[in-house]
Amino acid sequence: MSAGITSSLARWVARAPRIRDRRALALAKGALKDIIGCMIAGARDEATLRVARAAGGWGAGPCSVVGQSAVLSAPAAALVNATAAHALDYDDNFHPMAGHATAVLAPAILAVAEARDASGHGVLDAYIVGLEVQARIGEGVNLVHYERGWHSTSTIGIFGAAAACARLLGLDAQRVGAALSLAFSMAGGSKLQFGTMAKPMHAGLAAQHGVMAADLAASGMRGIAEPLEGLWGFRDLFAGAASPGYGARPIGKPLAIEKYGLKAKIHPCCASAHCAIDALLALRTDYGLTAAQVEHVDVLVNRMSYDNLMYANPRTELEARFSMHWCIALALLQGRLGLADFTPAALGRKEVRAWLPRIAMRHTRPGKEHPLMDNGREPASVSVLLKDGRRLECYAQHAKGTLQAPASAAELDAKFEDCAPGRGALRDMLDRFDALGSVRPFMRALRTNAPPRRRSPSASRAARGHRR
Repeated sequence: MSAGITSSLARWVARAPRIRDRRALALAKGALKDIIGCMIAGARDEATLRVARAAGGWGAGPCSVVGQSAVLSAPAAALVNATAAHALDYDDNFHPMAGHATAVLAPAILAVAEARDASGHGVLDAYIVGLEVQARIGEGVNLVHYERGWHSTSTIGIFGAAAACARLLGLDAQRVGAALSLAFSMAGGSKLQFGTMAKPMHAGLAAQHGVMAADLAASGMRGIAEPLEGLWGFRDLFAGAASPGYGARPIGKPLAIEKYGLKAKIHPCCASAHCAIDALLALRTDYGLTAAQVEHVDVLVNRMSYDNLMYANPRTELEARFSMHWCIALALLQGRLGLADFTPAALGRKEVRAWLPRIAMRHTRPGKEHPLMDNGREPASVSVLLKDGRRLECYAQHAKGTLQAPASAAELDAKFEDCAPGRGALRDMLDRFDALGSVRPFMRALRTNAPPRRRSPSASRAARGHRR
């Protein structure tokens, strides 16, 4: 392989010592626990079920599908489980990738791990390695790549999945490079698909293709030695010269999982609303606020967040997830947001709808934007006018769930219970995941752990024009 970013990544993936850093492993285990809850909650989503129906026709295999008795090949299981992981938009965000990292990585790694009878520690090691590759590529192309309309969850996610699976398979540097090259040939996914069932399926396709790229490389398939840089390479085609470039930052020093962490979503809605929700909840707690005391709420965000949250009067589940007004009303009225607040039944709640006209969202002016920082691209300022004339204000730079504003163990456990009620035994297995000698019993336990079928928020005709 010629010298370049791809060969550097490939050598690191193949030769880096097994990850034993306690903080990195703890963060990885937390991310895995979070995504398993999301997978369980999304397993009976309509989009997931339709993908599973198609994948079931491709033949059986050794790998588990969450909430189903069927077993599929590793690529097919990764496709279905990753679709489930992203179906409800409750899965984590990853700053340099500008997308959803774990929804792609975990299902791909777990499928290969189950087929190969890998250990829990092996899974976490592969996850940290795959996240590093996602970060390094994301740093080189974003935000230009994302703003061009590419769905980074899919386009960048596949490289991390390919690298993670190659790590789990024990491929040498040449074959890891081949896996990354083959992943380049399968990378794709436009934000034009947002508002449709194809959006969560993008995570599924990235996971599936990551497994396939690693398997193909293991069998001897090859591609161009440097697919990421140079004329017609990934950066050239998907971002262009205006993007930052891959630079010279040493790979893994520090590990991306420790530098950035994962932004675990505490609220089941668009990430652009999270800082505003957190700011309002802080005011609610600090001042003992109740909705009865409040006259009006004003939210100030940057233009990117404003454009993402376009539904002041949501009529569908998906619109509610992308509505600042709906989310702020829920936070004010009940002090929390859960999956039950984003259902057809919830949309008819008159007490929530009565608050929508009393909530305003504005965006900052050019030159006056809220600052952008690591894990803090979508800050918000919230101003609450009370009926007694007082005005209370709070600014949030980092959403709850980031390294800078970590969620508590109790908050993360509450989210898991929201996603997977009554699954305490499974949660206990996740808490000691790194000690598992084999992941197969854990994966078998996932086959029947899914809540009742729910309608997909991405299936609404009214939502199909949505763009994030």
